[in-house]
Amino acid sequence: MSQTIVNLALPVVDEKIEEVLGQYPMQPHQAIFGSNDWRQKLVAYVLSRMPSLYAAMDEKQGCSLQATTHCYSLEQHHHIGQLVHQGIQHLLHQHQCQHQGIPTLSSETPSSWFG
Repeated sequence: MSQTIVNLALPVVDEKIEEVLGQYPMQPHQAIFGSNDWRQKLVAYVLSRMPSLYAAMDEKQGCSLQATTHCYSLEQHHHIGQLVHQGIQHLLHQHQCQHQGIPTLSSETPSSWFG
């Protein structure tokens, strides 16, 4: 039977983003992060700042990820929530700067160190 590697953090982060964004006003927060591009940037922001958690599962079992929230402690859920808040603020600032034409130093910008 073949197995697949599953990222257990992704469903938890997605759920936490939904929960946290619900606490913010529609404009501009929910409107900006309603865009798939900005939502993916937020997911990447959070995932890149937390430890990865993967599991090997049978392919038939791969879609059964309802219990992933139990993979993290209450303290870790709180930390993920804080990362979501930080990511929202960081990306909102980046979004505002882009619309005002202000250049930003971003982790998405290639480093000049490589030439």
